[in-house]
Amino acid sequence: MRFYKSFNFDYERKFAAASRAAPWEMVDAAWYPYVRLDLDRSVTTIVGANESGKSHLLDSIEKTITGERISRSDFCRYSQFFSVTEGERRSPDFGGEFEIADRRDVELAKTILGTETHIGDRFHLFRPNGGNPLLYRSLDDSPMEIIAAPADLAAMLPNVFRLDANLPLPASIPLYALTPGVQRPSGSRRSRRNIIDQVLARTWSNAQEWQVAAPGLFPLVAADPGENGKAARLERQYRLGRDLLFRVARIEASAFVDLAEAIADEREGYVNGIIQKINAALATNLNFPRWWAQDREFQLMVSPREHELVFTIRDRTGTDYSFAERSNGLKYFLSYYVQLLAHSAPATGQQEILLMDEPDAFLSSQGQQDLLRILEEFALPEHGHRHDQVVYVTHSPFLINRNAAHRIRVLDKGVTDEGTRVVKDAARNHYEPLRSSLGAFVAETSFIGGSNLFVEGLADQVLLAGVSAHLLARGTPRSDALDLNTVTIVPAGSASSVPYLVYLARGRDVVRPPCVVLLDSDRSGDDAAKSLRRGGPRNKQILAPEFVIQVGAWAAGAELSVAELVSVAEPEDLIALPVAATAARNYASRALGLSREEAALLTELDIAVKLKDKPGPLFDAVASAFTQQLGEGCHIEKVGFAKEVIAVLTASRFSDAPEPGIDDTESNFALLLAYISQVMRRANRQEEDRRLEDRLNRTIKGFLSDYPSVTTRERGRLLVEEILASLDDSSDGDRVKLACVRLRREFSLDEDLTKPIDRYDEFLEHVRALKYSERLALQDPERSDSDRGQAAPTRAGAAEPDTPGDSVQELNPAGDRSEIVVTPSLTDSTQPGGTTDPRVVKKQSAEDAGQPSLSP
Repeated sequence: MRFYKSFNFDYERKFAAASRAAPWEMVDAAWYPYVRLDLDRSVTTIVGANESGKSHLLDSIEKTITGERISRSDFCRYSQFFSVTEGERRSPDFGGEFEIADRRDVELAKTILGTETHIGDRFHLFRPNGGNPLLYRSLDDSPMEIIAAPADLAAMLPNVFRLDANLPLPASIPLYALTPGVQRPSGSRRSRRNIIDQVLARTWSNAQEWQVAAPGLFPLVAADPGENGKAARLERQYRLGRDLLFRVARIEASAFVDLAEAIADEREGYVNGIIQKINAALATNLNFPRWWAQDREFQLMVSPREHELVFTIRDRTGTDYSFAERSNGLKYFLSYYVQLLAHSAPATGQQEILLMDEPDAFLSSQGQQDLLRILEEFALPEHGHRHDQVVYVTHSPFLINRNAAHRIRVLDKGVTDEGTRVVKDAARNHYEPLRSSLGAFVAETSFIGGSNLFVEGLADQVLLAGVSAHLLARGTPRSDALDLNTVTIVPAGSASSVPYLVYLARGRDVVRPPCVVLLDSDRSGDDAAKSLRRGGPRNKQILAPEFVIQVGAWAAGAELSVAELVSVAEPEDLIALPVAATAARNYASRALGLSREEAALLTELDIAVKLKDKPGPLFDAVASAFTQQLGEGCHIEKVGFAKEVIAVLTASRFSDAPEPGIDDTESNFALLLAYISQVMRRANRQEEDRRLEDRLNRTIKGFLSDYPSVTTRERGRLLVEEILASLDDSSDGDRVKLACVRLRREFSLDEDLTKPIDRYDEFLEHVRALKYSERLALQDPERSDSDRGQAAPTRAGAAEPDTPGDSVQELNPAGDRSEIVVTPSLTDSTQPGGTTDPRVVKKQSAEDAGQPSLSP
């Protein structure tokens, strides 16, 4: 883009010595380079400070592709070409580089250009001064004549699809908006209709009062002047609601006609039947829990009112809420999700570009992470049938995929008349350009993530984050790498600072984020490990030794391919010698400004000689050889070296002949990252178990304190409901759920609620035992139920299962019949004699579909 709003032209490229003018960049025989920005093939994240031109960039993409709404009023005001003189007024210039992606493109290009093209060929399209488009096949060609109609050109270019970031899902949708045949009620707002109903009820049988009240009804029936300005926005929200119900949930329109008639005729049974089917269709087709990580049991439902359907939310507690009772973020997240689901790809087979402007405005940090996964799925769907692009603007670090730093584009406002510029090397500098754009260095948001990996210094952070992202791009499973969207790598600055930072993260709060520490195997690393074992400032252990990894100790049991005479003590030692030498030479050229010829004086052999003289850490040998071969004034530092290693690895993905040593480096780091990831998962599980235990303890302790003597069955049922609401979706939570089901049954907590709980002392014992459900489930199966702290034996007349595969019917809380099936576990080889451990599994009946699903 050029001369468009905040974009003037690229000053840096105009005055760079190595730059070359393109023929389409000339204006009056002078060179004014376009401001250029490369879009990622899948997802591009645009960040920048306020007023840096981010939103203008999205508009530029759309204008380049469509050629629509290009206006002189958008011309850059501080450009020297901004004029009111006759014959000198101009419109902004837009252009794009496009690639022939498939056979369809080849055929269309032949029609439009009149020449043969091949998949992978590229061309430039420009719309100078708001005029007709020009096509260029290469930098040296003259513009080509377009021999086809504009519609044919539009069919070849991508389809632009905008997601409206300022449009929430409506809290309710009137029936007249769903059924064209239904009359719009008098008074569009429910509050006004209630007033009309009250007046009518009061005056219906009294003609004199009716005559007095009638004039006051007219303003209520007439359109509300205050609503006129909201009408267009409301209609857009209603359209979104229709898309949800018709296109996403695939509900036939006639169902809403029947619903409106049934409501008017007071046929409540038919109304409830229709509503149940609508809610079932929403649950099936929306599949919202897959994307809303904050509540896996979330349900979006509708409830009928006299003239509208109200959207309600049912969360993990089983409680229903209106939109007004939940945060705005949920409404907007639902809106974005529905907009994507309701959107249909072009029937022509065109690829698409999805544009979105600042979707973070209404979403929490977790909601932004959920939206990021949805945008990724749009660009690269799991089924793999399409490959589209997403470009979005954000201010938030939570909408940055830290596993894909190469997708980030940073915009900055230049001084005076320079206008908006694109910051170079945002990814290579590991988020450093984001410091001014986001107001904080992304990696410094240390304790906001769910999990934290503490490392000694910034070089470790750069190396681990960069290699992990590289391996993920290579196809490594996410379980064997670090997902940087959920794991925060925290550089402590030094090994001695690690214990105190871990204390700050875990030692002061009830909710403690899972933490793992990676230390070098040197004296400072050993001291830090001892300090962590000994405890923090209060000499209380705050991190178990199993979550402290020392590189040397780990390497002793790993099959690594490292340079000869390197003793693995730090992450840099996992870098193969050829990769280390190439990275050091690149550092000499880029950081120190040496020529390629001068940098080439440093070779692998020089580093190997240093290792032979002094075996030990690889980086020490690199630094020593670097200074010796390139001069006393030349020094290499770890962070810059780590960045160049990442650059070498990244370049190998796009090279037909990658550098030697790439495979060994990847293999070494893959082993380390897989191990770290495994330890991180273990730390997460342990923290989840601790939080579950804490929630149970608080709930049970409160009940025992409040009701030491007998209380009603209603109080007992409320206790069980509170416990169930506190549980998470895990095997441990399932065990407690099953124990709660049996507790409700054995003590009749759903019958005669005003009566006292029978055998109250026994009931309290079973309540206390809920805290030990997981531990007891793993104990000797030969012990009786009562010994193991579980519920009392089954009621009289029911057979107790005692052999694998036997079952016993029981009543669940809803009064339905279900089965308790005893199945054998796998033999535990760690127990003497390989004792087996039976597991109790709840098998649901068809009528019991609403009950919790329980795992072995």
